[in-house]
Amino acid sequence: MPEILNSNGESAGNADSQGFESLAAMSGDFNEASAREAVQVAKQKVETAADKTFDEISELISESDITVYERLNPTNTKAAKEEFLQNPEMTRPNYEYGNLRASEISKNFRYLEQAESKLNDSADLSDSRRRLLNYLVDDCRKKNDFLAANIAYNLAADPESKQLMAEQHREANEALYGKIDENTFYALLKEKLTSVDYDGLSDDDKKVYSELLEDIGQIPEATSERFRPQPETIERFSELVNDFYGGFLGHIPEGKESFSSEDMVDIINEILKEEIQDDTYHAKIDPNAGNASVKHEGKNRCIIFPEGKIYTPERAKALIVHELGTHVMRAIPYVDHPVAAFSSGLPNNEEFDDGVAMAVEQAINGEYKDSGVSHYINIGLATFMGKNFREVYNIQCRLKQLTGEKTDAVFNDVQRCFRGTGELPNNKDLIYYNGANRVWEFIEKHIDDPELFDELFLTGKINYQDPEQAQFAYENRTKGAI
Repeated sequence: MPEILNSNGESAGNADSQGFESLAAMSGDFNEASAREAVQVAKQKVETAADKTFDEISELISESDITVYERLNPTNTKAAKEEFLQNPEMTRPNYEYGNLRASEISKNFRYLEQAESKLNDSADLSDSRRRLLNYLVDDCRKKNDFLAANIAYNLAADPESKQLMAEQHREANEALYGKIDENTFYALLKEKLTSVDYDGLSDDDKKVYSELLEDIGQIPEATSERFRPQPETIERFSELVNDFYGGFLGHIPEGKESFSSEDMVDIINEILKEEIQDDTYHAKIDPNAGNASVKHEGKNRCIIFPEGKIYTPERAKALIVHELGTHVMRAIPYVDHPVAAFSSGLPNNEEFDDGVAMAVEQAINGEYKDSGVSHYINIGLATFMGKNFREVYNIQCRLKQLTGEKTDAVFNDVQRCFRGTGELPNNKDLIYYNGANRVWEFIEKHIDDPELFDELFLTGKINYQDPEQAQFAYENRTKGAI
């Protein structure tokens, strides 16, 4: 039964009992039809006020939300990389962070204070809306706290200030992205080292291996327990993914042996126009980008490709389903949602979002492999062994050389590990290892669920393994705008 609220938003009784009597007393006589109409008008006014408050706070949160990695990417990537590679004595590249501006962060904090003030003063918000807004404010504060910590560290001039700011950076980093697990790091590093076929190495490579072990030092005993899907799960999911993305992949020209960044931009823009029929996003080249990525902020939503990259047909397919088929597909249905985070990303959604992206990327080519191991090792080397940029770079180059892998991506991977300062570890890329494991486990449990793809792609950019976010998604689907 509808509830009547007083001026303070408190319950004044049910509409067919004391509520009607209160209205009757106010009007001087009792007419049930007119009373019901009055109740509806009163309720509509309350809902209108609540909607206005919700929209105002949502707008403030949206204005203060920010894509952290974009602000922490260097704006002189190419020049800094060339200088670093040409000067072996440099411990790190001389990065510039032109996108990291204190004025923007200060503005964001002001918006967050206004949002919190409105939340504290409002009495007309429903419990679900209040929970969601508080949840989003907390996340935005963590993002801006971390950016502020990067700025403070970069500006610190003396060793004592550097040390203090480094501790604040660590706290903000872990608050936003979580902690790296020490046991898992050592287990993954040991697995990588033992994967080297020492007996098959040349004498020169055996010397490299000995130098590598000396650089790394003592590794404690450790084990890593992680989920690996059953072969039949991988095969079944691969079939589903290839069918799901069939229309997208039909736009890849047959017979080409390689694709440039410009080719990828053209293909994706064609898919957006003909398959998705949506102009919210577009693909473009960014000369400062190190990797393909998606920007979800504001009106200039786009899929970015670095300049001068060449991709194999397999990698082209993987990038299309990863960047467009996952990151964009999970956002597009909610671009105009009152809560911007449903399209830009709810708190801590990155693990699940990138986990889905890595799972479909692997499934599209029918090949499962552990994800994000190099990122995890890089962050561990910096966190637990105190290795600097140059040391992590040298260790990874040697590991790749000894295991027969290409070294062309090593620099970019290490740059991501130290993103924002060039000196302190950034935990963001833990999401690839953690997220892929969690998502494959989710897929295996729900592989025969007819709603699997709805949950993966059509519920917004949420973490479906977070009970609170799953509840928000459920309330949004069943009640419309939450």
